[in-house]
Amino acid sequence: MAGTTVYEVEVLEPGHAATRPVSIGRAEFQRSFQRLVREVQLGNKTPQEAARELLKGQVEQPAEWQQLEGVWLAEVYKDRVLTLVPQDENSRLIPEADEALRSRYVQWCARRGGGDCLHLFDDGPYLRTDDRRTLALALSFGSVLEETLEALGREVNPRAVVATCLWTVSLYLALWLVPEPTTKALAASLSVILVAWLGVDTVWGLMDGWARLATQAHQATTFEELREAGEQFAKVLGKDAARTMLLAVGALTGRTLGEVAARVRSLPGYSAAGAQWEAQGGAAVLGRLQVREMGVAREGALAAAVEAVEMVVATPEGAVAVAVLSQNGSASAAGPAPGGNSVTTVLRHRGGNQQVVLGNGQRWHLPRGRSPQDIPAEDPLGDELQAAANQVAKQWGPGELTRDEKAAINEAIEAGNYFQASRLEGQARGRWVEAQLRELFKHLKWKRQGVDITGPNGQEYHYEVLAGSADNFGRHGRRMYDVFFRMIFF
Repeated sequence: MAGTTVYEVEVLEPGHAATRPVSIGRAEFQRSFQRLVREVQLGNKTPQEAARELLKGQVEQPAEWQQLEGVWLAEVYKDRVLTLVPQDENSRLIPEADEALRSRYVQWCARRGGGDCLHLFDDGPYLRTDDRRTLALALSFGSVLEETLEALGREVNPRAVVATCLWTVSLYLALWLVPEPTTKALAASLSVILVAWLGVDTVWGLMDGWARLATQAHQATTFEELREAGEQFAKVLGKDAARTMLLAVGALTGRTLGEVAARVRSLPGYSAAGAQWEAQGGAAVLGRLQVREMGVAREGALAAAVEAVEMVVATPEGAVAVAVLSQNGSASAAGPAPGGNSVTTVLRHRGGNQQVVLGNGQRWHLPRGRSPQDIPAEDPLGDELQAAANQVAKQWGPGELTRDEKAAINEAIEAGNYFQASRLEGQARGRWVEAQLRELFKHLKWKRQGVDITGPNGQEYHYEVLAGSADNFGRHGRRMYDVFFRMIFF
């Protein structure tokens, strides 16, 4: 498994330290933003294309909509048609609501230089789903948007630069619209900046707020409804967070990771953000990266983390908020396990325990003091459990939710707690799969606490049934750091 990457996980949890957004004044913001974007060159790219280029390489997300093109374009999201717009700008079949929304957007742009000020029409004459989200985001920025345009003054094409920044923020936030948001490359660097300047608690509030905005923007048919969605998000966002997002994008735009550190250190409030990052547990990330041995001064530690981080995963499961996974070279080949299977270490925990994957796909948790040589050459019971888990998981659907589970999920959705709703559904799925396995394997010794299945006949390893997500693997390894078990995942 040469070339496989091994990640070492550090977790930043909400409530670990008192945090608040670093204050950034208007004048300080304008000076910094002007300096950061002075050399930005879009070339022939539209703002949306430039934003997508910056955020390329992300974990592939499920398609937000199905696109059926003809004379009209239908965007379908969760079996609902969100937009149905003509592809011909001169079409006589113009939906009244879409035309009214287009007209109100153009009116709003009139005070900001006129025309298509956010470049929402670059991909068509009417507002599509991502256009509506980006417009709602711009409305939520309020006076900060005016400050940004003012900062650029007579710079070449300032509206295109601002539109690129807004599109980048919008597309970045769209990565949060899945149960376990994952960002990589420059998007991961952006995540670290936000956690440092705003704090984990604020970032989580923004994630929930963005989920509400996205839902409202999907459903909006008028400019007024988009404005209301933006105003509600603005209450969560605040001016400091809005300024931080734009400055972070400005620091990353048009640069390689090797050029980012100096620009991050120059951001307003860097010292306060560095202290806040360390207070939340960020110092442990740097220990993993061994940057101190590289002579990185403490005041440069945050900038080094922004450059070196490989992936950031946010999850609503349990108390875990943001897991920062930092690359440490290639996965270590631990030599073959008994039976000739190759062994690759894929995750090392701080306590010395580790998780390994065999060449046949098995995943094992090894506590400190255990080696791959302790893994059995054959594990027919584990293979039977894994095959059953795969089959049972395919049978899960919303129809398996109990009445109480449905009520709790609907209550969370009505309250705007979309990540809570996702967490509840994921927990329900896990309980259901485990219940089916308990029924199929009644002869085994199942436990309510600790590892799920105690190894029969005195065998020294056990079995844990779990959903196979990056955070879940890490969380189970931390919780049962001293147990030798095979992971039965689905």
